[in-house]
Amino acid sequence: MATIPQIRNRLLQQFPEPQADLLARVFVESHDELVTKAELNELTGVVKELAEAQRQTAKELAELAEAQKRTDWAVADLAKQVGGLSNALGGSLEDFACDLVPEILEKHWAMQIASAGPEKIVEFGQHREFDVVVRGTISGKPVMVLCETKARVNPVEVQRFLRVVEKAKAAHPEEDMRPLFFGYEADRKARELIVKAGAAMVFTRGVMIPKADNAA
Repeated sequence: MATIPQIRNRLLQQFPEPQADLLARVFVESHDELVTKAELNELTGVVKELAEAQRQTAKELAELAEAQKRTDWAVADLAKQVGGLSNALGGSLEDFACDLVPEILEKHWAMQIASAGPEKIVEFGQHREFDVVVRGTISGKPVMVLCETKARVNPVEVQRFLRVVEKAKAAHPEEDMRPLFFGYEADRKARELIVKAGAAMVFTRGVMIPKADNAA
Protein backbone atom coordinates (compact mmCIF):
# COMPACT_ATOMS: atom_id res chain seq x y z
CA MET A 1 0.00 0.00 0.00
CA ALA A 2 1.48 3.35 -1.12
CA THR A 3 1.77 6.18 1.39
CA ILE A 4 -0.12 9.50 1.16
CA PRO A 5 3.01 11.43 0.01
CA GLN A 6 3.67 8.86 -2.72
CA ILE A 7 0.09 9.02 -3.97
CA ARG A 8 0.11 12.85 -3.69
CA ASN A 9 3.23 13.10 -5.86
CA ARG A 10 1.57 11.01 -8.55
CA LEU A 11 -1.63 13.07 -8.42
CA LEU A 12 0.31 16.32 -8.71
CA GLN A 13 1.13 15.32 -12.27
CA GLN A 14 -2.52 15.80 -13.21
CA PHE A 15 -4.14 17.84 -10.40
CA PRO A 16 -3.41 21.07 -8.52
CA GLU A 17 -1.76 20.67 -5.10
CA PRO A 18 -4.95 21.15 -2.98
CA GLN A 19 -6.84 18.58 -5.04
CA ALA A 20 -3.92 16.17 -5.05
CA ASP A 21 -3.66 16.36 -1.24
CA LEU A 22 -7.42 15.76 -0.79
CA LEU A 23 -7.57 12.87 -3.26
CA ALA A 24 -4.54 11.21 -1.68
CA ARG A 25 -6.09 11.31 1.78
CA VAL A 26 -9.48 10.10 0.53
CA PHE A 27 -7.89 7.22 -1.39
CA VAL A 28 -5.87 6.01 1.58
CA GLU A 29 -8.77 6.34 4.03
CA SER A 30 -11.10 4.54 1.63
CA HIS A 31 -8.58 1.75 1.12
CA ASP A 32 -8.17 1.32 4.88
CA GLU A 33 -11.94 1.16 5.26
CA LEU A 34 -12.23 -1.42 2.51
CA VAL A 35 -9.61 -3.61 4.15
CA THR A 36 -11.43 -3.36 7.46
CA LYS A 37 -14.72 -4.42 5.87
CA ALA A 38 -13.06 -7.34 4.10
CA GLU A 39 -11.55 -8.51 7.33
CA LEU A 40 -14.87 -8.06 9.05
CA ASN A 41 -16.64 -10.08 6.37
CA GLU A 42 -14.03 -12.82 6.69
CA LEU A 43 -14.36 -12.80 10.46
CA THR A 44 -18.15 -12.92 10.15
CA GLY A 45 -17.83 -15.97 7.92
CA VAL A 46 -15.57 -17.68 10.42
CA VAL A 47 -18.00 -16.89 13.24
CA LYS A 48 -20.87 -18.33 11.21
CA GLU A 49 -18.87 -21.49 10.55
CA LEU A 50 -18.05 -21.79 14.24
CA ALA A 51 -21.70 -21.26 15.17
CA GLU A 52 -22.80 -23.93 12.70
CA ALA A 53 -20.16 -26.31 14.00
CA GLN A 54 -21.32 -25.64 17.55
CA ARG A 55 -24.92 -26.26 16.55
CA GLN A 56 -24.00 -29.52 14.85
CA THR A 57 -21.91 -30.58 17.84
CA ALA A 58 -24.77 -29.82 20.21
CA LYS A 59 -27.12 -31.85 17.97
CA GLU A 60 -24.57 -34.76 17.87
CA LEU A 61 -24.22 -34.62 21.69
CA ALA A 62 -28.00 -34.57 22.09
CA GLU A 63 -28.30 -37.62 19.85
CA LEU A 64 -25.57 -39.37 21.83
CA ALA A 65 -27.31 -38.56 25.09
CA GLU A 66 -30.58 -39.94 23.74
CA ALA A 67 -28.81 -43.04 22.45
CA GLN A 68 -27.17 -43.50 25.84
CA LYS A 69 -30.57 -43.26 27.50
CA ARG A 70 -31.91 -45.95 25.18
CA THR A 71 -28.85 -48.10 25.85
CA ASP A 72 -29.21 -47.68 29.62
CA TRP A 73 -32.89 -48.58 29.38
CA ALA A 74 -32.11 -51.65 27.27
CA VAL A 75 -29.42 -52.81 29.70
CA ALA A 76 -31.73 -52.30 32.67
CA ASP A 77 -34.52 -54.18 30.90
CA LEU A 78 -32.15 -57.01 29.99
CA ALA A 79 -30.93 -57.24 33.58
CA LYS A 80 -34.54 -57.38 34.73
CA GLN A 81 -35.35 -60.14 32.27
CA VAL A 82 -32.24 -62.12 33.17
CA GLY A 83 -33.02 -61.71 36.85
CA GLY A 84 -36.56 -62.87 36.27
CA LEU A 85 -35.36 -65.82 34.23
CA SER A 86 -32.88 -66.72 36.93
CA ASN A 87 -35.57 -66.59 39.60
CA ALA A 88 -37.94 -68.62 37.44
CA LEU A 89 -35.26 -71.17 36.70
CA GLY A 90 -34.28 -71.47 40.34
CA GLY A 91 -37.90 -71.86 41.37
CA SER A 92 -38.60 -74.52 38.74
CA LEU A 93 -35.52 -76.48 39.81
CA GLU A 94 -36.64 -76.44 43.42
CA ASP A 95 -40.14 -77.53 42.43
CA PHE A 96 -38.69 -80.26 40.23
CA ALA A 97 -36.44 -81.40 43.08
CA CYS A 98 -39.38 -81.50 45.48
CA ASP A 99 -41.17 -83.84 43.09
CA LEU A 100 -38.32 -86.03 41.89
CA VAL A 101 -35.89 -86.39 44.81
CA PRO A 102 -38.41 -88.03 47.19
CA GLU A 103 -39.25 -90.62 44.51
CA ILE A 104 -35.56 -91.40 43.97
CA LEU A 105 -34.93 -91.71 47.72
CA GLU A 106 -37.93 -93.98 48.09
CA LYS A 107 -36.52 -96.19 45.36
CA HIS A 108 -32.85 -96.27 46.45
CA TRP A 109 -33.15 -95.98 50.24
CA ALA A 110 -36.69 -97.21 50.81
CA MET A 111 -37.15 -93.88 52.54
CA GLN A 112 -40.59 -93.12 53.90
CA ILE A 113 -41.12 -89.48 52.95
CA ALA A 114 -42.73 -87.12 55.44
CA SER A 115 -42.12 -83.77 53.73
CA ALA A 116 -40.11 -82.08 50.99
CA GLY A 117 -39.64 -78.37 50.41
CA PRO A 118 -37.58 -75.25 51.20
CA GLU A 119 -36.74 -75.04 54.87
CA LYS A 120 -34.77 -72.95 57.36
CA ILE A 121 -32.62 -74.75 59.88
CA VAL A 122 -31.33 -73.11 63.03
CA GLU A 123 -27.55 -73.24 63.37
CA PHE A 124 -26.19 -71.90 66.64
CA GLY A 125 -28.88 -69.24 66.90
CA GLN A 126 -28.91 -68.35 63.20
CA HIS A 127 -31.30 -69.50 60.49
CA ARG A 128 -29.90 -71.01 57.30
CA GLU A 129 -32.24 -71.61 54.38
CA PHE A 130 -31.89 -74.70 52.21
CA ASP A 131 -33.35 -74.99 48.72
CA VAL A 132 -35.04 -78.31 49.52
CA VAL A 133 -35.09 -80.41 52.69
CA VAL A 134 -36.53 -83.90 52.40
CA ARG A 135 -37.59 -85.36 55.75
CA GLY A 136 -38.53 -88.95 56.37
CA THR A 137 -37.38 -92.24 57.87
CA ILE A 138 -35.16 -95.10 56.77
CA SER A 139 -35.74 -98.34 58.65
CA GLY A 140 -37.70 -96.34 61.16
CA LYS A 141 -34.91 -93.83 61.85
CA PRO A 142 -35.37 -90.09 61.07
CA VAL A 143 -33.33 -88.77 58.15
CA MET A 144 -32.95 -85.27 56.71
CA VAL A 145 -31.66 -84.85 53.16
CA LEU A 146 -30.34 -81.32 52.54
CA CYS A 147 -30.54 -80.51 48.84
CA GLU A 148 -28.58 -77.94 46.88
CA THR A 149 -30.27 -77.11 43.56
CA LYS A 150 -28.19 -75.57 40.80
CA ALA A 151 -28.55 -75.62 37.02
CA ARG A 152 -24.83 -76.30 36.69
CA VAL A 153 -22.79 -77.43 39.68
CA ASN A 154 -19.09 -76.66 39.81
CA PRO A 155 -16.40 -77.81 42.29
CA VAL A 156 -16.43 -74.55 44.25
CA GLU A 157 -20.17 -74.87 44.88
CA VAL A 158 -19.75 -78.51 45.89
CA GLN A 159 -17.12 -77.67 48.49
CA ARG A 160 -19.12 -74.71 49.77
CA PHE A 161 -22.31 -76.72 50.23
CA LEU A 162 -20.50 -79.59 51.90
CA ARG A 163 -19.12 -77.10 54.45
CA VAL A 164 -22.64 -75.78 54.99
CA VAL A 165 -23.92 -79.29 55.67
CA GLU A 166 -21.06 -79.96 58.11
CA LYS A 167 -22.01 -76.83 60.06
CA ALA A 168 -25.62 -77.97 60.16
CA LYS A 169 -24.51 -81.39 61.43
CA ALA A 170 -22.37 -79.78 64.11
CA ALA A 171 -25.37 -77.74 65.25
CA HIS A 172 -27.60 -80.85 65.31
CA PRO A 173 -25.43 -83.88 66.09
CA GLU A 174 -28.51 -85.89 66.94
CA GLU A 175 -29.87 -85.59 63.38
CA ASP A 176 -28.97 -87.82 60.44
CA MET A 177 -28.30 -85.13 57.79
CA ARG A 178 -27.23 -86.09 54.28
CA PRO A 179 -26.24 -83.79 51.38
CA LEU A 180 -27.69 -84.14 47.90
CA PHE A 181 -26.92 -82.14 44.77
CA PHE A 182 -29.68 -81.65 42.22
CA GLY A 183 -29.41 -79.92 38.85
CA TYR A 184 -29.00 -80.21 35.12
CA GLU A 185 -25.32 -81.04 35.02
CA ALA A 186 -21.99 -81.05 36.88
CA ASP A 187 -18.47 -81.15 35.52
CA ARG A 188 -16.21 -84.13 36.14
CA LYS A 189 -14.32 -82.54 39.03
CA ALA A 190 -17.57 -81.64 40.79
CA ARG A 191 -18.87 -85.20 40.41
CA GLU A 192 -15.62 -86.60 41.79
CA LEU A 193 -15.87 -84.38 44.87
CA ILE A 194 -19.48 -85.44 45.45
CA VAL A 195 -18.60 -89.14 45.21
CA LYS A 196 -15.57 -88.72 47.46
CA ALA A 197 -17.71 -87.00 50.10
CA GLY A 198 -20.24 -89.84 50.02
CA ALA A 199 -22.97 -87.39 49.03
CA ALA A 200 -25.80 -88.04 46.59
CA MET A 201 -26.36 -86.39 43.24
CA VAL A 202 -29.20 -86.29 40.75
CA PHE A 203 -28.41 -84.83 37.32
CA THR A 204 -29.76 -85.24 33.81
CA ARG A 205 -26.70 -87.33 32.93
CA GLY A 206 -27.23 -89.76 35.74
CA VAL A 207 -28.01 -90.48 39.38
CA MET A 208 -25.50 -91.42 42.06
CA ILE A 209 -27.08 -92.48 45.33
CA PRO A 210 -24.77 -94.20 47.82
CA LYS A 211 -26.12 -97.03 49.88
CA ALA A 212 -28.29 -95.85 52.74
CA ASP A 213 -25.87 -97.11 55.39
CA ASN A 214 -22.87 -95.52 53.60
CA ALA A 215 -24.36 -92.10 52.97
CA ALA A 216 -22.60 -89.10 54.48
